[in-house]
Amino acid sequence: MNIHYLPDFETMSRKGFELVKNEIDRKPNLLFCVASGGSPSGLYSQLVAEKAKNPSFCNQLRVIKLDEWGGLEEGSTFTSELDVQTKFVQPMGISSDRYWTIDPFTADPEGDCRQMEGVIQREGPLDICILGIGVNGHIALNEPGEVLKLEFHVCQLAESTLNNGMIKSLKQPPTFGMTMGVGNILQSKKILIFIAGSGKKEAFERLLKPEVNTQFPASLLWLHPNVDVLVDERVV
Repeated sequence: MNIHYLPDFETMSRKGFELVKNEIDRKPNLLFCVASGGSPSGLYSQLVAEKAKNPSFCNQLRVIKLDEWGGLEEGSTFTSELDVQTKFVQPMGISSDRYWTIDPFTADPEGDCRQMEGVIQREGPLDICILGIGVNGHIALNEPGEVLKLEFHVCQLAESTLNNGMIKSLKQPPTFGMTMGVGNILQSKKILIFIAGSGKKEAFERLLKPEVNTQFPASLLWLHPNVDVLVDERVV
């Protein structure tokens, strides 16, 4: 696990951009797993800026979405889909034939998760997986538990997740999640985990301990040979 302490969000994002661009330059059609949320948003801004300077940049990139909330009211703007579309997919010009996603308002969550697993098996493994970390140590929406699933699946959300951040203020909060499994994540060739924002200090300190515990899913990243942890020092 390579831990990079960066002085601020901008520097953290720039480091992430350099790591990602190096991989894209080597393999222009790599499979990129995009995550929603604030922590990786600076990375996406840097990639969009590069695209503006070099229109052919990422023209072959294949993109798959990490996870999604379920049970939101129809038309809710609190979706991973809207987040990644706005910050990455649309400004990068990722065409629909190079983007695989799951509908937050699907009528068949289980079936859609099986389809996403099929995409991973057909197109994967992931070349780069972008992650954040939950206050309880979840990665994607793989919540703490005695058993963690390997494949893309419908998941129950932990109380600590539902009581955190903007979720608390939603009129109709999510009732479940749909997420890539830890097996999908650990099969990635390279993982970047961004740690920024309030409330992440305790989770980061626990991540530093080289031990594995399914009650702290991020600890499984110690089993992977190529993980870069990018930390905004103001968090720690």
